[in-house]
Amino acid sequence: MGVGALFSVLVLAYLVVILAVGVYFVRQVRGVEDFALAGRRLGLPVLIGSLAASYIGGATVVGWTGSFYEMGVDWWFSAIGAIAGVALATVVMARRCRRLAQFTVPDLLAIRYGPPARYVSAALIILGDIAIVTVQIIAIAGILTTFTDIDRLAAMVIGIVSFAVISLFGGMKGVAVTDSLQALVIFIGLLAGVIALFGSQGGPGPVFAALPDGYFEPFSVAGGLGAFNLALAALGTTAVSQSLIFSRIFSARDDTVAFRAMALLIPAALFGYGMVALLGYGGRAVLGPDVVPDDVFAQVVTELLHPLLGGILLATVIAAIVTTTNSMLLSASVNVARDLYRQLVPRQAGTVELRRVGQAAVVAFALLSFTLAVLMPDIVTAIVFAYTIYSAGLLIPLYAGFLWRGATPAAGVATIVVGGGTALLWYVLGEPFGLPPMVPALAAGLIVMIGLSLVTRKPSAEQLRVFDV
Repeated sequence: MGVGALFSVLVLAYLVVILAVGVYFVRQVRGVEDFALAGRRLGLPVLIGSLAASYIGGATVVGWTGSFYEMGVDWWFSAIGAIAGVALATVVMARRCRRLAQFTVPDLLAIRYGPPARYVSAALIILGDIAIVTVQIIAIAGILTTFTDIDRLAAMVIGIVSFAVISLFGGMKGVAVTDSLQALVIFIGLLAGVIALFGSQGGPGPVFAALPDGYFEPFSVAGGLGAFNLALAALGTTAVSQSLIFSRIFSARDDTVAFRAMALLIPAALFGYGMVALLGYGGRAVLGPDVVPDDVFAQVVTELLHPLLGGILLATVIAAIVTTTNSMLLSASVNVARDLYRQLVPRQAGTVELRRVGQAAVVAFALLSFTLAVLMPDIVTAIVFAYTIYSAGLLIPLYAGFLWRGATPAAGVATIVVGGGTALLWYVLGEPFGLPPMVPALAAGLIVMIGLSLVTRKPSAEQLRVFDV
């Protein structure tokens, strides 16, 4: 059996097992709470497994391997920012969000700022999640065509079916349980890959000795401003991530489980980042400086590892992509059911009806993302930027609203619009002064939040009840 055929068999067998496990939980999905939040019954082991698998996604395993290869220690500033985002969500939001027993981030913003905040934030999240699903389809197709004998269109179909089926039938319970299984695959695969790579070169000593001078000197590649930009972008994206963070908090059995799982995500993420960094460093030492960063992971798997181990590591990447994308589809579908359909239909929608609306949204978003990936693969940069707009628009309103009693409804809604709009404008202008859109967007949002809160109607007692939870 050739290497491509071996990889194909391993990957397809793995996907069949994961899909079967996810579909098994269809019997436990009745109303929208079962579909969106696993009935709010997730215990600590499943919850931390789901958080870890979703957080260490395909972009981390593949993209960050190349980034560590290229930037050495400086890419750790992104990791620091991401960990800071997790810590912020843990300390400020975890217990409070679970006690409020809502479904989505727009639910939280609606409680604090009123219905307009719900609609604007839901639209941003839906657009951002669809954007990332599109990118993930392109990513999984690229990986499957690179490593296996599967052609591009078939790879895209395999990807979108894998993404949609678990979310459609198993809901959050199916997603969470398959995530937990995949967390084991991800971490064991990364650890085995690092051990094999370093072992083949005689251990850590020869590998680190082969790295260039200054490779571990902070700011040597990114510079001070670049390091700040990396950290801030990662913090902003992580701290407001409904699909990866808040949907799990809402699904926890209680607030203590939510807090502990979030706290345990920090060491789990550090371990995952450490393994990915070592793959990047090992790749730089062995492959030299001339590999395109996006190709580093592929070359490590195909050139430096045994085919069987390479197949396992490839399954690791597929696992990471599937877990992340399942979460995105489920997140966006719940926004449609809870934040749009339930609010706008002229009658009271029942829980089963909302679950069906969410499932229909999964299918619709999967088809839309698949179409975008097939017809317009060259818009990936713009697609990814949609997620930046979402993060830039929601970070200040969410945390200011839950930390500062003086934040007013008018200021909250205006900050969402100004933050997202500033990020878009900064992107169109070509990022003046070398600043990424997140920096001016957060600055503008903070100014609007404080300024309007001083001159507009104060929040009601009902809107301030979030401080009493």
